[in-house]
Amino acid sequence: MEFIFIISNVMAMLQVIFNYINFKLLMLNKKIRFSEILSLVVVTILNGKVFSILGVYGIIFMFFCITILGYHFISKNLIQVLGVNSYVVIISVISDHCVSIIRKNIFGTEMSSSGNLNMFIQVVLSLLLSVVITFMIAKEAKRLGEKFPVINESAPLIHVIGIVTMIIYYVSIFFGVYLGNNNEIVTVNLIFFLLYLAASLVSFFMYISSLKNKYDTQQKEREYLENQRYMEVMENQYKEIRKFRHDYKNILNSLEDFIVDRDYEGLSDYYFNKIKKTSTLIDQNDFKLEAIGNIRVREVKSILASKLISMQEKGIDTQLEVNEIIEELSIDSISLVRILGIFLDNSIEELEFLGEGKLAVAVYKDVSAVHIIIQNSCRSDLPKFHILKQRGFSLKGAGRGEGLSNVQELIRTLKNVRLATSISDGMFTQKLTIEHSERV
Repeated sequence: MEFIFIISNVMAMLQVIFNYINFKLLMLNKKIRFSEILSLVVVTILNGKVFSILGVYGIIFMFFCITILGYHFISKNLIQVLGVNSYVVIISVISDHCVSIIRKNIFGTEMSSSGNLNMFIQVVLSLLLSVVITFMIAKEAKRLGEKFPVINESAPLIHVIGIVTMIIYYVSIFFGVYLGNNNEIVTVNLIFFLLYLAASLVSFFMYISSLKNKYDTQQKEREYLENQRYMEVMENQYKEIRKFRHDYKNILNSLEDFIVDRDYEGLSDYYFNKIKKTSTLIDQNDFKLEAIGNIRVREVKSILASKLISMQEKGIDTQLEVNEIIEELSIDSISLVRILGIFLDNSIEELEFLGEGKLAVAVYKDVSAVHIIIQNSCRSDLPKFHILKQRGFSLKGAGRGEGLSNVQELIRTLKNVRLATSISDGMFTQKLTIEHSERV
């Protein structure tokens, strides 16, 4: 009896350890801290005791223990932790049922066999299979997240689906335990689990496809409107330049009259009080965006033109430098537009708060990457960047502060994109580096 008790404890402890490993795999978390290991050891021992008392119902205690560990050490997003933990449990359940059916149909061993060695083999094989499945899912999920960023925005829905699915699974399992588990019930449960999971995934991806199409349509409409605005402004600038050229000819003619009459005193007065003032037109912001033509990526040109023109209209000193032609960027256009939009909106808000200062944007490339630098004046008491990027933190009041944290999440899904941020000498600088596709 004591040996059976020990075996049961060991199996329960192995389940906790492997489930937590699977949890970290799905969360793409590789960091391991001593306090985390120590906490896992304590939770593992507790679960061994609880499982020996509650049996299969001890899975509920294990679920909440792993949730607490995940919330404390990996993510403060409770819905995410619950959702990912639910998928860990779902994978564990499917793995256990698969191993049971394989043992029955290949080796002729009944799942209900009460031999301690059989039960131990059952648990170990199912746990190993769950790690393999989890690793494959985590790798594929990361790939899909990079290819279709809209999936990352639907993460809360994915987590809710996982939680609901897990509840349905365990209602079915507990019902099976109540009826008395046998191979037929296990097989029926597995078929039900797989069909339900497949239906959920198909429904979800249909929803994602619809959402992506809607998002793409909205993005194209936004780009069209921004392009129209850009063309209108460029046309107005061209008219202003033509007007200036016409005025410039008239100014030269007026100067000629002073010179012919040798009225040098009048010429001096006319130059300093009239002409020199008009020369400031050359330096006005209306003539500082000609470099936008070097950007041949439509989406980037649209967002930069729209935001920079908006800043000029607000009276913000704005400069753009693009010395080389930029024809291609190895990044999803929607992700890049979102990132630049957040950076530029934050710059506008900071400069409006200051009531002065300037914004400078530079785009250049080298053999390995394209670099986009956005720099703006900022207040002297601006918090450190690691505080600014925390979700929910904002200088604008409660209910704000999602922008920079969203940027961090987007960049984490992009292998070839890096962000360097610095705050120095009253300037806030963001440097986005996009490596060429050959280096991805």
